[in-house]
Amino acid sequence: MPNTTTIDENLARGRRTIKRASIVVLILVITWFLIAYLSGSLGLLAKGIDSISDLIAIITVFLGLWLAQRDPDQKYPYGYFKAESLAALIVAVFIFVTGIGVLWQAIQRIFFPIELNFIDLALVVSIATIPVIFVMSWYLKKIGRETGSNAVYNKGQEFQMDILASVAVILGLVFALVGLPWVESIVGFTIGLLILRSSFQLAYDSILILMDAGQDLEKINAIKQLALPILGVLGVHAIKLRRAGPICFGEMHLEVAGKTTVLQSHLLAEEISTRVKQAYPDILSFLVHVEPVQPVTFRVAFPVDQAEATPGSKPSTHFGTTPYFLVMDIDKREIALWEVMPNPAAKESKQRGKNTAHLLIDAKVEIVFADRMGETPLSLLRNHLIQVIQQNSRISCQNNLDAYLEDELPPLKAKVSTTPSN
Repeated sequence: MPNTTTIDENLARGRRTIKRASIVVLILVITWFLIAYLSGSLGLLAKGIDSISDLIAIITVFLGLWLAQRDPDQKYPYGYFKAESLAALIVAVFIFVTGIGVLWQAIQRIFFPIELNFIDLALVVSIATIPVIFVMSWYLKKIGRETGSNAVYNKGQEFQMDILASVAVILGLVFALVGLPWVESIVGFTIGLLILRSSFQLAYDSILILMDAGQDLEKINAIKQLALPILGVLGVHAIKLRRAGPICFGEMHLEVAGKTTVLQSHLLAEEISTRVKQAYPDILSFLVHVEPVQPVTFRVAFPVDQAEATPGSKPSTHFGTTPYFLVMDIDKREIALWEVMPNPAAKESKQRGKNTAHLLIDAKVEIVFADRMGETPLSLLRNHLIQVIQQNSRISCQNNLDAYLEDELPPLKAKVSTTPSN
């Protein structure tokens, strides 16, 4: 399937991107820790600790993307796509612990400040890393959007926050240069708060995906507008989307006319599913549930014994031998027209039930009420998509119709008769 191929390519592309990012982050971690050790800067130390959490996060995301590429199996029939979100949740825990550590160090430094060394070098390094972080942020967000990978996109967002943190570090170092080292400790405390905020946001987004939440209302409405104009679609509802890592699963309920054949319904569902997946390549599977609905206008027939029968008359208990049929055209649950139609097959000696069924088929009747019916005429009517309803012979045709409209009458079951007429 082209859609599956696209998703596999996106997962592989996400893994390659994460590999490159991990190399850059490793270089930054070494640089920040080295300068923090030489200068004693808490801000740079916080940046180094934050970058370690970034590195752990990147490795975890890489493993999650690798696991997501595994084919579905009997134990995991929907695949391993949520492994990416689970990995992101684990990363959020690491980031949270890191943030707590940075805050504790910052509080200690505020009350017990230390003198910084090599401030000029620390400033140069801090300024030089900002363009690197900016490019990484832009690149990861771009690949995340193109591949539909939340984990990759979230890493780009975190790098964007790192830019602000780096600016704060520079300001802290400038204040330390002019004799206010406690400001640098406040900068470290602020970075710690940013780290905590990042962990909470990442955990929240991951939990939404793992709980199948976060419905995309804009996409749902677009899918609805995509399906409604298709010929044969009477309506759509209950459109649902659930994300699993970089891909989506979706479903909808499709309303079609009650006379639509199984094959027609299947082809219609396939067309909608194909259009949706072409419009949104991140949707791996889109299941369409077909619901036949009663049309606004339809024609029904009751077996009756009198040529003067009306909707208030009781129906006959016979089918093949009934002399007449009361045929009614229904419009918006009301009787628009009705007539009594003679049944020539009632006078025949053979195949009366079969010939009566053909009479109703030719009359374009869509629903037939009967007390009992042989297997042959019942199968014939149903093969022509005509509903056959078990009537209540003790009440009028009108009351039977009302009961049917309220879903109170069941479908008729075939009853084998000793005479071929019924």
